[in-house]
Amino acid sequence: MRILQANGTTVSAAHLIVLTFGAVALLLNTALPYLGYGDISAPCTLVLASLFVVYLVVKRPLFSVSLLYMMVLALTAFVAGVGIESGGLMTETGIQGEPNGAFSRLLIFYVIFIGFAMIGFRRYVGERSGHVPVALITLEKKSVTLGFALALAIIGAGVAAGATEGFALLKGVNRYALRNQSTDSDSVLFNLFLNNQMFLALLLGALATSKNRTVKWFAILLIIATAALDVLHGEQFMSVLHFGLTVLTPIVAILVLNGKPVLRYVVVGAVVALVVGGGSVLFAYQGQGLDANETLTSRSLLQGQVWYVVDYDAGLFTPPPAGGRPAFTRFVRSLATANAPSFDDDSSVSGLREVMLAYGVPQLMKWYIKDNISFTMGQMAVPVFWFGLVGGALFVAFTGTLYGALCALQIALAMRGGVVMLWLIVKVLTYASFGIQQGEYWSFFGVRALFYIALTLLWWIFVDSRATAQKMKQLVLT
Repeated sequence: MRILQANGTTVSAAHLIVLTFGAVALLLNTALPYLGYGDISAPCTLVLASLFVVYLVVKRPLFSVSLLYMMVLALTAFVAGVGIESGGLMTETGIQGEPNGAFSRLLIFYVIFIGFAMIGFRRYVGERSGHVPVALITLEKKSVTLGFALALAIIGAGVAAGATEGFALLKGVNRYALRNQSTDSDSVLFNLFLNNQMFLALLLGALATSKNRTVKWFAILLIIATAALDVLHGEQFMSVLHFGLTVLTPIVAILVLNGKPVLRYVVVGAVVALVVGGGSVLFAYQGQGLDANETLTSRSLLQGQVWYVVDYDAGLFTPPPAGGRPAFTRFVRSLATANAPSFDDDSSVSGLREVMLAYGVPQLMKWYIKDNISFTMGQMAVPVFWFGLVGGALFVAFTGTLYGALCALQIALAMRGGVVMLWLIVKVLTYASFGIQQGEYWSFFGVRALFYIALTLLWWIFVDSRATAQKMKQLVLT
């Protein structure tokens, strides 16, 4: 049954029921600690967050494949929440967790982010926004040749880095578990391979939509080779998942825009990426002589800033004493710097690292300074640290809208742009993704990101927009 709305459009009654149920469940879940059920609050939050993700994947596959990496990262926060609110000792803050419902309140921030990301996404891409049977990049021989040449160069850099410096996995080291022992962080070859992973994924995914069987299967072989290299270099399962989902993005977009079923591609692709990446993590931990279960548990309990900020320090309209306007001012000043803020420069410390400095126990600070470690649970703590709960929610809504729009633009340009255009938009989205993932909003709004945004706009206006019209004519003729 469908319901007629005032604007003349219709909406599914089942859809309205699900949304109503979700809103009620979210409010009830948030109220659990105040009703005397704090002990079950964190597990219920994890279940509810997981159901939200599953529903989005089923109902909005194109949107979900673009943001699933971020949503799964968010789920890791709530997995940690179960351990923290069960009384786990958060090594990073030196505080014993307790069942106070902080993570059930945190879920509201993630729901706001995803909701507004969907608004930004739908501004540029709909689930049925046009008949595009292949990515236009596959129609021009020189674009295909340039694409494969760049792909082979990036993969070659990854192979050369492993051959000359050793593969992290074969040495029994996970690149993130023991960063200094895995690979040379100053390696030009390795950084060339690592920093172009998402471009490589989107490029090869777009080429895999080609009607030419040779182009299609060569792209698939390079996708497999890149995934194997990721594992050999010790990438964690989240990195492998991110690569797999980015590869799927143009493929899923083509299918969705033409009204074909795609759920199996999203599910199978995500499961394969998780299994391969998860296996590499366990192998690396065992190679170091570590107990995998204990190590994973201790790593999740390291991340306590969100729990602490959301629960204790921030009020509805008041930020924590250590944060507020001075912390936000330091962030704004950092936007003009060309390099990312770090622990090494006190004048530029901002974002998640400032939250770490405010709540971390002193003996851990040297680890951050030495290893430049960042964790992924701080992304929603940072705006709360600046503005309080309500102001933080508004900031999250703003960044969610921008991020959703960028994800949609990446899909649109993967369908209609050229090789250079793909590289530019991926660069912009990579900066934004890191800003959201790590709470380092400098990479989202900083001068370096703005430079790439300006370059992307100029390239589209003066180069790709003109070429696209010609390729669309060619597509119609073929």
